[in-house]
Amino acid sequence: MVPNYRLFNQSEVRLALTAGLSAGLTITLGLPDPMYAPMAVAAVLSGTLGNSWTLGVQRIQGTILGGLILFIGHNTIATSMPMPIGIGISLAYTRIFGGSLGLRSGYKVAGLVVVMGWTVHANSINSWLPIRLLVTLIGVLLSLIAINAFWPSRALAEHKKLSQALFNGFAEALQERVQHLKIGVDMQAEIKRQRRDGLLSKLMALQNQRPAALVELGADRNGERLLRLWDLEEQFFTELIGYYRTLLRLPMLPMDGPELQNLLEVELDVLSFIANQLICYANIWPNPLTKQDSHQWSSALEAAEQQIYENPKVMDALLASSGGRRAMVCNQLLQAIERFQNNWIALA
Repeated sequence: MVPNYRLFNQSEVRLALTAGLSAGLTITLGLPDPMYAPMAVAAVLSGTLGNSWTLGVQRIQGTILGGLILFIGHNTIATSMPMPIGIGISLAYTRIFGGSLGLRSGYKVAGLVVVMGWTVHANSINSWLPIRLLVTLIGVLLSLIAINAFWPSRALAEHKKLSQALFNGFAEALQERVQHLKIGVDMQAEIKRQRRDGLLSKLMALQNQRPAALVELGADRNGERLLRLWDLEEQFFTELIGYYRTLLRLPMLPMDGPELQNLLEVELDVLSFIANQLICYANIWPNPLTKQDSHQWSSALEAAEQQIYENPKVMDALLASSGGRRAMVCNQLLQAIERFQNNWIALA
């Protein structure tokens, strides 16, 4: 039996249709050099959905950067040195400024603008540059519209949505635990099971979404970064599940003395801090993170525990009720947050 191979896929059809539409639109508008619009379409849509927006923005940035360098260079050094040297100096500035601005592909576009301006459009740079930017903008805008209109792929967006839901879910679970610890009334066993199973279901949904998201993920640097971030977050969520289950199993503490009351207040502050951090993660994931220091909370826990160690009677009451484990879990949560933040920042 002969295998049924597809001659083309949806993304290729989308690319062809959008490139043709962009060329037709620029020709209809009477703009010169209409080939730059389909070139922009090809550059944006040949990537994955995850980095199409980045490619589009960088192409516009590269066009603006190249135009500025071309305009300044052609009106200064062009009058005092040969064209090959002028092009070389302009390209060097393009690479320097493109690198300093973080342009990974946009600087190539800037270089193309510089070379074409010096060689082909040297006599009409002032009129060519705005048109070049406009035609590129048309191609990029049509590409972004096509991504969302023609057979849109949503696996990456859905994966991000599930990640954010898990961050918020753990934050809500910890906040709920804080409220019960404050009033000294524990949740019913059935409710505990529902909370735990709900988080596990969300984690499984995230893992099940990963194969579809991988299809949209490119093999470029951005794709590799996202893949490593996914590994990192799944490991982090697995740790959080274990710590949360331990918190649910631990009994309420008898408040026999100010030392125990102080320890409980510090534990509640730590859990609230972690919940707020998780909400912050949900809002910015998977963008680069600015680290929040958690050492003060570790020091506060250590100081509260030290007060209890100095009172043997209170220490016995704490150990008899397994209450000392909650402080240990709080420390473990702080360490998990610290590791997660450090690894996240390292992948920026």
